[in-house]
Amino acid sequence: MATPRRIYRIYHRLAQDAAELQQFMQAMGKKSGTIDMLVTQDRAKLLTRWGEEMEELCGVLDGSHDDSYLMEATQTFYWATLFAVTGGVTWEDLGFQDLRVAAVTCGLHGVDDLRATATRLVALGAEQAKPAKLFLLWNVADHIYRRQTRIDQQWSMEQLMEADLQDMKKRDYLEPILRIVGE
Repeated sequence: MATPRRIYRIYHRLAQDAAELQQFMQAMGKKSGTIDMLVTQDRAKLLTRWGEEMEELCGVLDGSHDDSYLMEATQTFYWATLFAVTGGVTWEDLGFQDLRVAAVTCGLHGVDDLRATATRLVALGAEQAKPAKLFLLWNVADHIYRRQTRIDQQWSMEQLMEADLQDMKKRDYLEPILRIVGE
């Protein structure tokens, strides 16, 4: 089963092995943008990309962006994860379940509030932005989505994470990590 924990832990492990994998892939004439980002650790770029994807996710929520919730939610989770793991944050440090609960009570109730808060967070810069805040806002977006979308039309959390996992399975360099990182 694909869970946020498993997806996060896969990227965390990938970050630990990124330099070695990058050399291996270069020797084979291959390249991975994800691995390159994990090696360079340009956290400002990762935070900026998260902000761009969060803007698109907000657009999905308010109807001004045409992509699916599935696409934008997984992309936003991806960029938040890369930002966090390049800062050395483990899944346990992140406190994802607490952030899910906090998303309901944090005072951000609409897309406009979410968008403005995300913009302020990106403006803080990579040195001051806390990775947990990215995931808090991701969970706020998910809460808004679940509140405004009929249950029979919603993507479940497992379906969101499974879509990401299936995409990972297409990348042969991730095969050893996928075997190591179970549920």
